[in-house]
Amino acid sequence: MPFIVLATSLESPGITPSDRLYADALERRGCRVVGAPWDGPREAFAGADAVVLRATWGYYRTLEAFRDWTEAMATATRLFNPIGLVRWNLRKDYVGKLAAAGVRVPQSHLVACEADAIAKVLDDAGWNQAVVKPASGASGHSVELVKRATLLEQVAGLSDEARASGVVVQEFLPEIAEGELSLVYFDGVFSHAIRKRPPPGEFRSNSRYGPTRTAETPPREVTEQGAACLRALPEMPLYARVDGVVRDGELIVIEVEVLEPALFMEFDPPSAERFAEATLQRL
Repeated sequence: MPFIVLATSLESPGITPSDRLYADALERRGCRVVGAPWDGPREAFAGADAVVLRATWGYYRTLEAFRDWTEAMATATRLFNPIGLVRWNLRKDYVGKLAAAGVRVPQSHLVACEADAIAKVLDDAGWNQAVVKPASGASGHSVELVKRATLLEQVAGLSDEARASGVVVQEFLPEIAEGELSLVYFDGVFSHAIRKRPPPGEFRSNSRYGPTRTAETPPREVTEQGAACLRALPEMPLYARVDGVVRDGELIVIEVEVLEPALFMEFDPPSAERFAEATLQRL
């Protein structure tokens, strides 16, 4: 009987409703599944056949501790996603690596979290506004749409995490008003998708900003572009979420999440079965 631990966090230690579908699918296949916070007692992970990073929210606030914990888990058991992908995904400079591999991404620049550095990006690119996000961060934390006229005060309000890690300055994509497309894959195979529409006047579609979410059936060429993006990663992830917008039939990849993304399995319950099957094939 494989023993699988779904890693959560002390701020939200329970298994999410989406991941409960996955846990149930694993249990139907003879596994024992528990949830345990990564920042709680290490004993909860002892003897696990696999640790699956699922809801390790807030890890970016104690980044070094999280990095040390994932390295320890990778030594002690099977970690999913594997440690090479964790390292790759911890800093958003991976966007530049995707671009170098031929994946279409927004124009992006990694700079110090300083008004002068961000202003230079705006000047060089000819932008009046840009999206700024911490180089190491998640859940839309400290993501802002900065404008030339208010740059100084906006940069002053960015988080300590942004100051410590630097920021990615990214072109603003107007298509975001129609919603961000989240494409979910298991072992590189497309599973399902949702569209996250930000509320009026907002560009961020993370849960804290109150987006609407609906199931989506993207064109096959778009899901294939997402799969091609995953083939540019250091290795194929067990699970991945590719977020982006579509312009003239082409996917523009905003982020690739292989660390602890919400997988929205509640919008497509059979997807939990696919996730469970993919997990056991890896084991």
